[in-house]
Amino acid sequence: MGTGTRSMLLPARNRTLRFSPTEIQHLTLGTVLVAAAGVDLFVTDYGFSTLPLIIATLLFAMGFILHELAHKYVAQRYGLWAEFRVNTMGVILTAISVISPLKFIAPGAVVISGFADKDRMGWTAIAGPIVNIVITIGLLVTLPLLGHSLIASAVVTGAAINAYLALFNLIPFAIFDGRKVYVWNRRYWAIVFIVALILTAYTYIFVGL
Repeated sequence: MGTGTRSMLLPARNRTLRFSPTEIQHLTLGTVLVAAAGVDLFVTDYGFSTLPLIIATLLFAMGFILHELAHKYVAQRYGLWAEFRVNTMGVILTAISVISPLKFIAPGAVVISGFADKDRMGWTAIAGPIVNIVITIGLLVTLPLLGHSLIASAVVTGAAINAYLALFNLIPFAIFDGRKVYVWNRRYWAIVFIVALILTAYTYIFVGL
């Protein structure tokens, strides 16, 4: 997850979402890995139950795809070239997460080319975690309507994964989104990070992880 830059390699262009065949392949691989890691989390706590498992899988996949598309959309709105690419280490670590209790969910990142100043990179980087936060809150709002059921468990697990994706990507180091946001605007970073931390703690306690 996250964003990477290759400044000035290509001219700014494409203000709408467009996908190359290569990007679709990379997004598919990333989505499968993230969904598998999330499914392992759900099955470990609630076992196999077809409909809740399908719902949970879709929520995990949605969180990943919309996170990456948010990066891509904002970057392209700025007139930048942006495509998702997996990377070898990210794929390996995410694959290990499928069978490990510790989840490293970062199979790749949206790579950006063009003139990307601090503001452009900041808004592009913060877009992904914000999407996950919105998804988390939206899922939590639906819980009172679902009662005590496995479907509710699938929804809250989906919320937990989305909150975790937001928090994980806001780490202010290395290639994570959080580093770019922190350098750009520390106040925005602190607000979004604290919200993601609260939601992660709440949902994981709720799920009982």
